[in-house]
Amino acid sequence: MRAAGPMARAEWALVAALFLAAFLGVLLTANHYGPTYDEQHYLSGQVQYAEWWLRLAGGDLGALRAASIRAAWSFNHEHPPLQKSAVGFSRRLFGGALSGLAAERLPSALWFGLLIAVLYLFTRGVWGRRGALFSALALATMPRVVAHAHLAALDMPITAWFFITAALTAEALRRNSWGWTVLAGIAFGLALLSKMNAFFLPVLLLPWGLIWHRQRWPKLLAVLLVMGPIVFWLGWPWLWIAPISHVREYLAFHLGHAAYNAWYLGRVHEYAPWHYPFVLTLVTTPVLLLALAIAGAARSWPRRGSDSRRALLLLGLAVAILPSALPTSPKYNGVRLFLPAFPFLAALAGGGFAWLQSGLTERMRLGARGGARLSALACVALAGIVLYPGAHGVFATHPYQLAYYNRLAGGSAGATSRGFETIYWGQVFASAPSFLNDVPEESPRVLVVPKGVISLLTYPQRVGIVRPDVHFTGDEAEAGAVDYVMFQAMQSDYTELCWTLAENEDPTWALRLGETPLLLIYDREAASRALSRLAK
Repeated sequence: MRAAGPMARAEWALVAALFLAAFLGVLLTANHYGPTYDEQHYLSGQVQYAEWWLRLAGGDLGALRAASIRAAWSFNHEHPPLQKSAVGFSRRLFGGALSGLAAERLPSALWFGLLIAVLYLFTRGVWGRRGALFSALALATMPRVVAHAHLAALDMPITAWFFITAALTAEALRRNSWGWTVLAGIAFGLALLSKMNAFFLPVLLLPWGLIWHRQRWPKLLAVLLVMGPIVFWLGWPWLWIAPISHVREYLAFHLGHAAYNAWYLGRVHEYAPWHYPFVLTLVTTPVLLLALAIAGAARSWPRRGSDSRRALLLLGLAVAILPSALPTSPKYNGVRLFLPAFPFLAALAGGGFAWLQSGLTERMRLGARGGARLSALACVALAGIVLYPGAHGVFATHPYQLAYYNRLAGGSAGATSRGFETIYWGQVFASAPSFLNDVPEESPRVLVVPKGVISLLTYPQRVGIVRPDVHFTGDEAEAGAVDYVMFQAMQSDYTELCWTLAENEDPTWALRLGETPLLLIYDREAASRALSRLAK
């Protein structure tokens, strides 16, 4: 495979087009997705964070007092502040121009566009232009990744900055450049400010760098031990006061994080088995992309004289996913907790495509006149065939790509019947007003399971989206007195009442993806029959 060569102006225009298409594609559809309950939790400190930074930028040195820092930054300090601060600034800048949740979700769209562009630029040097373009398009047609790109949560920023840090560090060592080292250090700091997954970057970069670029170890250590931690500390003022105890508190929170239940292969698990992340990756990634990623992984296996960047892609995939296989690692919410693995998977798929199209090109050039043009057309056709299942999945499941499963699982319906969790995170409750606002009862009482998601309905009620006379309760002791029972198809949250309703009764109303119910509502009669069954 020939080297790609210097970047021409047209190719930089392509990179800009990839960035803008990813960014605008997400931003313009951001309001198609209902709010999730984690978004509400993560973003609770966004206004205070942004206001504090603006005070400091405006020269108010009183912001540096310990009391001021504590007042602004103590709330929701369990997670790093990059996304929350970015959302706060986005709300201030664009809250008047963008409706709904678009301003809050703009930073995730930005990270996604940046990730797509960097993925192209990095893999261009590994697989060439065609392989790089395929890598970028492969990531953009992974339905689960697309869904997370729309949400104002922590998963898209860490996915972006995890890969960007690895890519910039590889370039810094390959070029032996202190300028690139500074960029890599800043990226690592931003990854640390995104989510705790960033602590696995040294696990990836230290052995890789010391094996393939041993003589340039000062730059590697500068990224991981100096610049990254400095950016992390500077970007999180909560650490400026009592830094040792606050770092210890941050680590203790995550190391002792509650294990939420997962519904996996027909059972509820507190800690799902070790194979959970591997199986979930297999059944939520478009099948043809998986096949090409396997081919790309085979090409990336370390050999004497092979490109160190290929090995980085393979190791990056392993390091991003393996922690989720540990016995006591949290395993829930589909692929969310190991989402940083997917840019590496897309990059490896680009390698598989480069190998496949190279063989096709050679055959066509040998066997036909005008073979170069014909082989280029064949390459486009091949890419279209391979990318189509994922692209179709993105559009066919929109905006419920969190319920996407590939053909290995039998689609969403097959996955549900095989014991995989249908959907999670509560975005489907945004569809409930279309039913609730038309029910004939006056002051209808609605039991919502689990109780914790009621806020996804009470807030819309406060702003007039849900009629004001609806009364929500999360107390199952009231199940015999309510007019309706509502729950999402998140089987790990099912109570005995939910299971009895789902298995024995037809819902009065349901939000469906094809034939697969995502949100179910049952009337008083169905609830009474279910309670009678449970009483026997």
